[in-house]
Amino acid sequence: MARSLIFMASLLLFIVSMSSVAATRAQLDLLGGYKPIKDIADPYIQSLGEFAVNEHNKQAKTELKFQKVIGGKLQIVAGTNYDLRLTALEGTVSRTYGTLVFTDLKKQNHLILFHGSTN
Repeated sequence: MARSLIFMASLLLFIVSMSSVAATRAQLDLLGGYKPIKDIADPYIQSLGEFAVNEHNKQAKTELKFQKVIGGKLQIVAGTNYDLRLTALEGTVSRTYGTLVFTDLKKQNHLILFHGSTN
């Protein structure tokens, strides 16, 4: 009887610890690695694309006109990296660009990289 109680208690502790490990693993998966952005149409994601084009225009002295974010992924670090693909007009021609925007813990956006046209 005592053995079966010890066995049941050990089994219960094992199950609880495994569920805790699974929850911790899910949290760790969010940290460090890139994950696809689920809702590209989200206004915040679109605003990051517009920010990237505007900052690029200031730095490169160009006149691209933001159209929309068409894809991307994010990475949670001490803030969030947004690796975005977007379209913008160069004159009358729509082109696809890649960009990396970092949002720090104070919610300030920083343009890290803006790739030339991928068309």
